[in-house]
Amino acid sequence: MAKQIPWDEQTDGFVSDLDETVSKSRGISLRSLLMNPNRYLTKKDLGTTLTGIRSDADAYFNALLDNLKDEQTKLESEMESATAQYREIDSVITTKAAAARVPYIKPLFVSRVPDKEESIVIEKYDDGLEAFVGKLVNASNYVADVSATYKQYTLGSWIFSGAKNHVLTINPPASPVLSIENSRTLINDMLSDIETRAAK
Repeated sequence: MAKQIPWDEQTDGFVSDLDETVSKSRGISLRSLLMNPNRYLTKKDLGTTLTGIRSDADAYFNALLDNLKDEQTKLESEMESATAQYREIDSVITTKAAAARVPYIKPLFVSRVPDKEESIVIEKYDDGLEAFVGKLVNASNYVADVSATYKQYTLGSWIFSGAKNHVLTINPPASPVLSIENSRTLINDMLSDIETRAAK
């Protein structure tokens, strides 16, 4: 049985493209390195090789993004709007939580079981949302801000933990730029993890 890949389908396409470049310039298979890092931890000059691979990856992703200048401008405008929505909704949630004496936290990580939570995705803040947030807060043991960040922007998401967890999320912009940046971050994080393990 083939080993399952630890990334999404789009990232897999990027890994395939990069694998060709990296194999030629660095004499190592990027796919093999990411899938089986333990095989390479004792390789001579691994740190230098990883620096070169990271450089190849940055050049590759920068070239992709250079062809999407209009998309990047559009995304920045949408992200500014999403961040403004986050601030408005977060203010309502913190006020309601304080009034109900429900703890409001910003955790580093929350272990979640998606099958046991109800997801609510909203387009934007409106008057009806305030009463709805009040009901969610009153039924919660705590509220956790699990919002994601992209550059200086915030994509709002909150967990209302109770008998049943409810996750309230602001619908994020759909953009190929975000997908490319997510894949870049994923690959870079995996390379950093290998570098850290090799240094031990």
